[in-house]
Amino acid sequence: MNATTEHSTGLAALHRLTWWTLVGCLIGVVAIIAFEPPTPAAKSVVFAVLLPVCAVAGRLFAVAVLGTPPPPTAVTVVAAIGAAGILLYSGAVGYGGFPWALPLAVLLAAVHAGARWPAVVVWPSGVAIAFGASLAGSWSIGPAAVSDALTDAGITALCAVSLYAQVWMATVAERLDQARTTAVTGERQRFAAELHDIQGHNLQVIALKSELAERLAGTDPAQAVALMRDVQELARQALGDTRALVRGYRAVSLDTEIANSARVLDAAGIESSISPAGERPSLSPAVTNLLGLVVRECTTNVLRHSTARRCEISLSSEAGTAVLRFVNDAPLEGPAGPTGGLATLRDRLESAGGSLRSTGTADSFTVTACLPLAAAR
Repeated sequence: MNATTEHSTGLAALHRLTWWTLVGCLIGVVAIIAFEPPTPAAKSVVFAVLLPVCAVAGRLFAVAVLGTPPPPTAVTVVAAIGAAGILLYSGAVGYGGFPWALPLAVLLAAVHAGARWPAVVVWPSGVAIAFGASLAGSWSIGPAAVSDALTDAGITALCAVSLYAQVWMATVAERLDQARTTAVTGERQRFAAELHDIQGHNLQVIALKSELAERLAGTDPAQAVALMRDVQELARQALGDTRALVRGYRAVSLDTEIANSARVLDAAGIESSISPAGERPSLSPAVTNLLGLVVRECTTNVLRHSTARRCEISLSSEAGTAVLRFVNDAPLEGPAGPTGGLATLRDRLESAGGSLRSTGTADSFTVTACLPLAAAR
């Protein structure tokens, strides 16, 4: 199984896991609330409203996770009215709060995930509906009723965000996979184009000179030998060019790694800034290789070990030293100093006369890599 197949299989498994987790949550909501009403008649009415609400929520979740068509807008609106009615009923009979806010919460998360409505409309509207339904159910606008309504609205928002997070993680994984696929495809096309440019001309000339040498072998042996020597020289040159191309392909390019980092971070919803945006300091291949590896490792750490929303990558030349800084916000708690891949890179930079250090605060995490501009090639 190749890497592309493994990634596709893993992504499909994540989508299946997300879908069945959401289905389990919807079933749980039905099971919890269906037995809450105090009388059989009330149970029947609540169940009759609750089941369609959860069915619409499931269909909306399927849009985001499985790619199915969305339900009509009118169906979603009716389901929202039904979910608000359940919360209103709970306030009228003196219950309210959890778990009565769950139907509206799951529908709010599902609408944000599956309907193509702007988030600035969905979330404020959902919270306002929860507040209004709870307040209307209390038949009062006193401080206690308002406090209960605010609590119900908060429960609705919190549960909705928690449920939507599952869809969001699957969406981010899909975007990262698409970005990786795009990057791999682009690199393969670049390599194929360069290989064609290098070998196409050489092989054509080799073929022509070989044919000519064959024709001259009987009439002008000396010229045929000279042509074959040219063929040998061209073959050696083609072999050297191919080796150089492979070495360049395997080496890490700082500019490529910075561009890949920005593309992957943007795909994950993380804003990235690069400075300087234009021409960067001239660096030796050894320096660009090591700093490119630092950018790659920092990007991986941001995606795996932070909840970052913004990253800054800067490269400068200070007193004969190339300085790379990689800064991200919202780091997770962890051990001080470089660990894992960064610890290995720190050793490599120190052996080249440079350094690598990391500093973290509650709001940011900074990796600073320094290498002499005259580092060994």
